[in-house]
Amino acid sequence: RLQTSQHAITCGRSCIMAVSFASTATVLGYPAEAENRSPAEAQIQDGSNEESAQRKPIDAGHAPYRFALDSSAWRKHLEDEGYVVLARAMTPDEVKTAKDLLWTDIETHHGISRADCETWKTWRLSRTGLDTAVVQDPGAWYVRACPGVKRPFEEVWETPELIVSMDAVILWRPWWIKSSWMPITEGLHLDQNPFHKPGLETVQGMVPLLPVSMASGGLKVIPRSHTEAAKAELKEEFPHLASCGDWCPLMSDHESAILLLAEPGDLILWDSRTIHGGHVGSGFSRCPGPEESPELARMSVTVCMVPRSKATPEVLEARRQGFLMGKIFNHSPHEAGTSSGTLRSMSARRHRLEDLTMAQQSLL
Repeated sequence: RLQTSQHAITCGRSCIMAVSFASTATVLGYPAEAENRSPAEAQIQDGSNEESAQRKPIDAGHAPYRFALDSSAWRKHLEDEGYVVLARAMTPDEVKTAKDLLWTDIETHHGISRADCETWKTWRLSRTGLDTAVVQDPGAWYVRACPGVKRPFEEVWETPELIVSMDAVILWRPWWIKSSWMPITEGLHLDQNPFHKPGLETVQGMVPLLPVSMASGGLKVIPRSHTEAAKAELKEEFPHLASCGDWCPLMSDHESAILLLAEPGDLILWDSRTIHGGHVGSGFSRCPGPEESPELARMSVTVCMVPRSKATPEVLEARRQGFLMGKIFNHSPHEAGTSSGTLRSMSARRHRLEDLTMAQQSLL
């Protein structure tokens, strides 16, 4: 059962929640002792013999949550476990292009240089790493419209007529170079209130453009926390969520949460009912040499798509106007940033529809 401590959190307010699950061999239907494996050695699953693979510790030879895009098994894993990682949704060339475009956007907005990490000291980046200035710029839009990123959402919703989220880009500076760059996260949370929205509303996504490792950190999820049984338990233990919006902060961490390791260009998907949150890694033990180019610790673009039919004409117009004004929205494309948890845009740049390709315009 979910157990709350004496320090409860309030919805969307600044006090911190201290919550822990009861210590059991299985938490929300998932073994608590699951381990991660190195992403560089990850084996992409094709769906064969998955049951036996899941019984083994996740090591260099087994990655039961990472599937090839053309696998027939990834949708079942998403439905059963509440999350999945799809390998190589973007090609290496697409990843390279996306990084270059995104860095150009960052340099333009923040007056820094990708080649000189000394300039990063003047970068007014939030400790969370959520950059709201580049949301409507070419880099993020390039990722959103990549065919391999859109295709899984087409399969989930069984339609090519989709609109995409216009949410924050996640950027972490290498805190092992400068300790004050150590990022903080929102902890484990939900972006879909279990009282008000019990069914499947969205499948959220994230495309890392840098490797996600135990050193870098990334996204954690609690497997099977999206199920009806898990949500019934959650509502019983957290009745105050009934008065919250969609932003439902829960706890700082939990032993059953697993870090989803991934390679650049992978697409991480999770059911919005799945408990998830950011995780700061251990950091690297060395700094780049004088001849090496500096690199961020994390660079990820959040992506969520839903059928265009879910949005009203008013929402579609609000999205179009928001793009033109450089406004940030949230993970839910058909709500136009009206749910709780939507950040304030920091972009002063104005945009034109002509700035988008036809593929990108189709997602607006």
